[in-house]
This record gives sequence, structure tokens and C-alpha cells, in this order.
Amino acid sequence: MLNFRDITIEDKGLFDKHFELFRPQESEMNFTNLFMWREYYKYRYTEISDLLCGVASPHDLQPFAFMPVGEINAEAFFKAVRKLKEYFNLNGWQLTFRKITESELVYFKDIIINPNEDIVLDRDDCDYVYNTEDLATLKGKKYDGKRNHINKFKKNHEFEYFTLTREHMEDCYRIMEAWCAERNCEEHLRLFCEKIANIELMSNYEILKCKGAVIKVDGEFEAFTIGEMLNKDTAVIHIEKANSKIDGLYQVINQLFCTNEWKDLKYINREQDLGIEGLRKSKLSYHPVEIVNKYVVTIR
Repeated sequence: MLNFRDITIEDKGLFDKHFELFRPQESEMNFTNLFMWREYYKYRYTEISDLLCGVASPHDLQPFAFMPVGEINAEAFFKAVRKLKEYFNLNGWQLTFRKITESELVYFKDIIINPNEDIVLDRDDCDYVYNTEDLATLKGKKYDGKRNHINKFKKNHEFEYFTLTREHMEDCYRIMEAWCAERNCEEHLRLFCEKIANIELMSNYEILKCKGAVIKVDGEFEAFTIGEMLNKDTAVIHIEKANSKIDGLYQVINQLFCTNEWKDLKYINREQDLGIEGLRKSKLSYHPVEIVNKYVVTIR
């Protein structure tokens, strides 16, 4: 019988060890993301053959498994899948893996019965990856619109950029509360869970060892962002919140965060668009160099 456990902040060292061996591409596969979203995903984990195996049972999806992570090989992977299959069968669930990247599909090739039906692209969950230099410099005609927003912002406002520290957290909470109030977060499950997830990250900011930034506009803090290393050449942005009434503020904090905190990294992963039309348009407008495709894999 598998011994699944709830994720706690004390598990960070264990998760970091497995993810360092695995070198993930997908934005979810890091301890911070799993920890901050644990209430939404109802995330639990166990170890099978030295692989970290996670399962989730969110409110709006059928239960699913994450990709086993660690120093992976075919034998350990097959054993992990077999044990997970037994666990899912015992609970009357269909074993489904979500957030599987193209490079990870190779591990499933010998256990998939019908690839055309059992491997399905989840476009809404695919990550957007950008050249850090592109986001920092915004060079070229394709970024004319972004530079125009930034120039308008600089013309109309006095502003200061700060590296995020504990002393800024109360202002971050205030910015987030205003963002939520504008969108009626309490009435929408996903937005409410996003609020809770953000609070979890901010409350454990130092322990999670993330990086962040805040921007003061005309004397008031109006935007903040938080991210961390995903793998050796890529950062992932977990949170970006700003006063949407201030034209150009989102463009400014995106650019300055890349310039000040990630300039030595090659790539920035800005996560998925969740199928939200406006968010997809915005992410595409920054011209990603790669979209990390993620698949739903069913084991029959």
C-alpha cells in the first residue's frame, strides 16, 4: 500500500533534490508551485523506486498523477506507473497523467495502448518560454507596442524599482487584494485559489528562496512580481500583479524584473494562459521562442 503524504514546507529539501536530478521544463514541476497550489490541487506525494510521485484531486478535474521525478530510468518508471495504477484502481479512478511534456512522452511509449486517443495535447496548459534578452531589451519592430506603453508610463509617472524584501509584503498583500476585488475573486474558484496560492508563497518567501520585485509609482507601491530558478538556464515567474489602471505598469515590471534579476539567464518561463483569450493574446504578443507543449496521458 502506497503511503501518500500531504506536502508541507518541511518537504522543500526532498523535492528540490528530486527536481535537480530531473531538470524540469514545465512550470509546475518545482516545490514552490506545488506548495503554493496544494490547496487547489489537493496534492499528495510518495516515493516509489527513488522517484517522487505526486497525485492531485482538484475540484474541477478528475484525479491525476504528475510525472514521476528524480534520477529516472525505464525500470524505476515502469514500477512507479504500476504502483500508481494499482492505487488509482483501488480508488475507482482512471490513471491519467497531466502536464507531461514532449520530452517525457518517450517514457510512456511502451505502455500506451492507443497513442492517438491516449495522448492528448492540453493547449490551455502549455507554457510560454521567452529569451530573457528579448524581454529585457524589447528590441525590434515587433516590440514597438510594448515600448510605447513603457514610454507613456515613464512620461506620466515617477517610479522606483526595488528588490522585494519582507518589508514590502504588506504592500504586496494590498496590491493583490485590490487585484482580487476588481475581479470578484471570492465568486470564482480558480481566482480564489490563486489568491490563496499567492498568500502561501508570500508568507514563506524567504524559506522558498524566490526572487521578487516591487515598483512604487507616484509614491505608492502599485506592482510586484515573484519568480525563481526552474532549471539551470530558465527562470519561472510565479506571480505578477499590478494596478491595471496604470497604463504600461505591467510592461515595466516585466522588463525591469528581467533586467535586474535574470539578466544572466537564457530563458524565462511565464507559465500558461489557461485558455483565457486575453491572456493568450498578451503572452503571444511577447513572442515566445518556445511553447512547452503539455499532454494528458491515459493509462488503460
